[in-house]
Amino acid sequence: MGTKKASELLMKWNLAPDLKLVRFKPSKRVNAANGKDMMAALLSSPEVCGALQTPIVPSQEQAAEIPVEALACTVLNMNFFDVLQEDNEVVTDNGSVRACMDEIFEGITVQDKLRELLINPDESENAGVFKEADKKELIYHLLKVVCVGGAMCQAEEHFGEWKDMTKAMYKDLVNVSKKAGGGGIEIKSHAFLVDKWGESEVFKTKSIHNRFYVVADADYVNVLYKPFVNFW
Repeated sequence: MGTKKASELLMKWNLAPDLKLVRFKPSKRVNAANGKDMMAALLSSPEVCGALQTPIVPSQEQAAEIPVEALACTVLNMNFFDVLQEDNEVVTDNGSVRACMDEIFEGITVQDKLRELLINPDESENAGVFKEADKKELIYHLLKVVCVGGAMCQAEEHFGEWKDMTKAMYKDLVNVSKKAGGGGIEIKSHAFLVDKWGESEVFKTKSIHNRFYVVADADYVNVLYKPFVNFW
């Protein structure tokens, strides 16, 4: 996806200018699989917090108390999203997103079945479209970031733009390499969801729509940070 097109969509979905996608190269090799230790170092770093424009956590000890949940990075193609078109319940065969009655959930107005499914799964009739294991995948969380957007998100009528942006973000965040012996490809990255409920001091205000992800390999740490800003 071109930079200009991506910028226009981020504005349309009210993700700009608050969304931050930043890559860091640590001064020493990181243990990408150890989410707690890595997050403690990141969140107490003035350089990292300055780049993300987040409040600095005073110490590594306090940073280590912020909840971190490991996510899977196993998806290698966009067939992952085909379930949305099964029985035409959420997305139709031509890619149109089905509309629904207006609903306001924690400051966001929802008018389609896809965003309803992602924002309010407890009450959505399509809550079972994605399996529980699918919801632990990083790419599912990225879909949620772009579809939910901000408080003033202008939702898409077709799934294509959301799918393309999710794919572009995923490719930017994960490290894909060939398996030893030429047996296909694999993802070398480890992904983490930080502060699932959006209530810690890494966000200026509390909101279930706050998003913070860390995707790391042996050499780089990628961060996606999106605080939710209420319209009112």
